[in-house]
Amino acid sequence: MLRAVAAVVLVAAFAAPTSGAGTSAGFAFGREGGNIRPFTVAIAAGGRVTVIGPVRVGVTKLTTAQLTSLGRLAQQLHFATLPLSTMCPNTLPDVATTVVRVGAHTVRVHGDCVARVTRIWNALRAAVKLTY
Repeated sequence: MLRAVAAVVLVAAFAAPTSGAGTSAGFAFGREGGNIRPFTVAIAAGGRVTVIGPVRVGVTKLTTAQLTSLGRLAQQLHFATLPLSTMCPNTLPDVATTVVRVGAHTVRVHGDCVARVTRIWNALRAAVKLTY
């Protein structure tokens, strides 16, 4: 629980204004809860990538073009209109919750029933070259 609080504090610390495609506070993604160790990858508005937890990234700074592309994808997916929390049917309680933040909008999905969250998650994962 303390790690989850630390992750939230770290993500909030990276919330700085930017001019990139509707993402006023960068991005963050990770997992929490369940029977697996939590992690958070935060991408600051300037592109700096920071990790908390048992994962690694191959890229520690995204370019302006990458940030713009991610922001554009989030806009195309209407990410800001997604509900803050979704409990997918038939998901076991020990499955971790996926968390994605774009700008100031954070979405939590328990399960894998929200395709738009999966798309932005995969784009973020690829951009930072995430490995477990």
